[in-house]
Amino acid sequence: MEESSLENRSIVGQHALTKRMLSNILKVSQEAKAAKRLNPQLIDATVGMLNRESGQLFSYRTVSESLNRLNDNEMFSYSPANGTAEFRSGVIDWVFGKNKEQITKAFTISVIPTTGGSGAISNAVYNFNDFGQKILLPNHYWTPYENIAEEANLGVETFLMFDEEMHFNRQEFRRQALALAGRQHRLFVILNDPCNNPTGLSLSKDDWKDVIDVLNQIARQDIPVILLHDLAYIDYHSAGFDGARGIFETYLDMDERILTIIAFSGSKTFSLYGFRIGAQVGMSKSKSVMEDFCRVGDYSVRARFSSVSRSGMSVIGSIFTNPDKKAAFQAELLEAREILGKRVQLFFECATKYQLTTLPYSGGFFIGVPTENPNIFEDLVKDGVYVITMPGLIRVAISSVPLTDIDRMVQIIKKNA
Repeated sequence: MEESSLENRSIVGQHALTKRMLSNILKVSQEAKAAKRLNPQLIDATVGMLNRESGQLFSYRTVSESLNRLNDNEMFSYSPANGTAEFRSGVIDWVFGKNKEQITKAFTISVIPTTGGSGAISNAVYNFNDFGQKILLPNHYWTPYENIAEEANLGVETFLMFDEEMHFNRQEFRRQALALAGRQHRLFVILNDPCNNPTGLSLSKDDWKDVIDVLNQIARQDIPVILLHDLAYIDYHSAGFDGARGIFETYLDMDERILTIIAFSGSKTFSLYGFRIGAQVGMSKSKSVMEDFCRVGDYSVRARFSSVSRSGMSVIGSIFTNPDKKAAFQAELLEAREILGKRVQLFFECATKYQLTTLPYSGGFFIGVPTENPNIFEDLVKDGVYVITMPGLIRVAISSVPLTDIDRMVQIIKKNA
């Protein structure tokens, strides 16, 4: 074989030649942490974890105590591929809350444990699209969605998230969803709601009614429709536990042919970030659709990561099924929301004082600030602030910034945005 032909042959497969990590949130966060060790005055607003005012991670006492009480089997053995009964039933109870009875009567539901919410998203994106197609996202989205799509040989198409009044852009969603479904005869939509990452936007019930009306219209044309509902930050909504879950009432009007996959994140709800525990909650009014969901979901769990963290599953299962533990955890969750709420209130007071424009916020770990500065990241770093930059905005992880740093941070952002 000629040497020139060998030189032109890449060790990387053809499908992987274009892989480039253009936005690596975790890498930027590690750089910020390293810089802060050298300069304690630096402000790190990069990664979505909730910290105490001391800068230490906010961990839940109920979670820590439950973890310490696990026996060897609950800690070290393989997890059941389909999850423990306590985990499965507990996830359904927690996700749907007061709407559980209505939802479980109307839908067939199955819970598949995954490696965090990311594992739930990755498996869904891979299994419910044809290679070369596109998934639909708002134009402000968590950038790993794009990496997950490319890993599945898919592209991304976006719709404008906000209308002129800075509300969810129902008209644009309808237009883009109908157009994409018409072109490729399949529609796979990801909506991160409530408490969108990176903007903090939450859709209203009326928004959700309109979204479901569009999905129904497409499904009735015999076009496969998959809604991936990523609710990673639902437990940090300013409306509280029940208020955040009111949107599920709109699910009842969903066409029976639609598959909805809820991505549940144990990382965010329980501060179990490093345990990588989450779930796909698949639901449809069609039993045949759910048979397909379970078949391909179980296969991908085995093929991609075999099983999930047993200790993470055991802890969550024990909290979900023990009324005293569950009540104690919910009390701690109120404390967490209070910490977050104080920071958010101060941020917006400072934004008003310094005339900083922000995107609508109703909860979650992030506040979005629009910017037209192409060098915003470098400019902020020079002034001692690390954030995550995305097209047209910066994402401020208010969840990790202590009250003492917020006024100074807002001034620096205003100067550079």
